[in-house]
Amino acid sequence: MKKTLLIALLAVLSVGAASAQAKKNPQPSNEGHYVLADFRDIRWGTHVDSIYRDGVKLNFKKTSEVTDKNAYTLESDEMIIGTVLLDKIYYIFNKQGRFTGVLLIGKRQLDERKQFGEMKYILTYKFGEPQLREVPNAVQYYWSVDDVRITLDDQESQELFTVEFFSDYERSESKRANMNVDDF
Repeated sequence: MKKTLLIALLAVLSVGAASAQAKKNPQPSNEGHYVLADFRDIRWGTHVDSIYRDGVKLNFKKTSEVTDKNAYTLESDEMIIGTVLLDKIYYIFNKQGRFTGVLLIGKRQLDERKQFGEMKYILTYKFGEPQLREVPNAVQYYWSVDDVRITLDDQESQELFTVEFFSDYERSESKRANMNVDDF
């Protein structure tokens, strides 16, 4: 009896650990491809006025530093991902105020650490081998994870790198509605 109880307890703990890990890693959807549902626990498509973390409403500040986007910053944002120190994190919202993207900016090298290489390692570890595209004055690596496009730009001449997460929120909502049709 004790042995059966111990085995049952271990099984429950294993499932709990797997569930906790699944929350932070992209998971296969029903179609077999990966779903990236959020960035730092902010779900794609959430309205700028209704984002909370640990029960506290996040206070986004509009910025004009990114001229071609509806960009905001968070005052006390954690400016590190793994071991990569970032200079800026911009949260991007569409015209309706829905969360659709993130722009990260960091220095290529900091105190002899190659920040770009570390960021590329993190993204490759999480999302697999990237596609490569040469763009003017930069090299761009990109990944597609469900309806989220991730780009890593190596802007060596400016000694910085950028990472952009862009969620096609409207497409995701349309797919979700069309997959749940029960008219026939």
